[in-house]
Amino acid sequence: MARFIRLLSVQERGNPDCYLAMIEAHLDGEATSEVLTFASLPNDPHGIGPVVRAAITDWINSGQPVAPYVAPTQEELRAKMPELTRRQLLLALFSIGITEDQIDAALVNDTEGMIEWKNASDFVRTHPLITDLSGHFGLPPEQVDSLWLWARNL
Repeated sequence: MARFIRLLSVQERGNPDCYLAMIEAHLDGEATSEVLTFASLPNDPHGIGPVVRAAITDWINSGQPVAPYVAPTQEELRAKMPELTRRQLLLALFSIGITEDQIDAALVNDTEGMIEWKNASDFVRTHPLITDLSGHFGLPPEQVDSLWLWARNL
């Protein structure tokens, strides 16, 4: 089990009474310590959770600075979206009336794009090909985001 050494900083999270703590700890069986980020949730009874929570409480009660929560940007959220399989992406595009033939036609003069399109088994939301194709078909980023998240369950 990891062994807590000390608390280095505390940041609020988006949910009440949740914190992101930068801590120093010894990991399982290691002689050297490591600095890592630890998400502290209320009433976490597991591992070093209670010890870290107590340290956070002491930190706050002693007036140490707590960094405010900063919401992730749209680009950060997009970068964390799950990959889609080619099948999921094709079904999602078909659901809004875009066919594979239309995509092939859009990429006819883009050899690198065509190679990516025809040979990738998984697609990343932030890949330039996705950005280029969404622009070509006039899809705003927010619509692509919604479609992407919907398609992950196909």
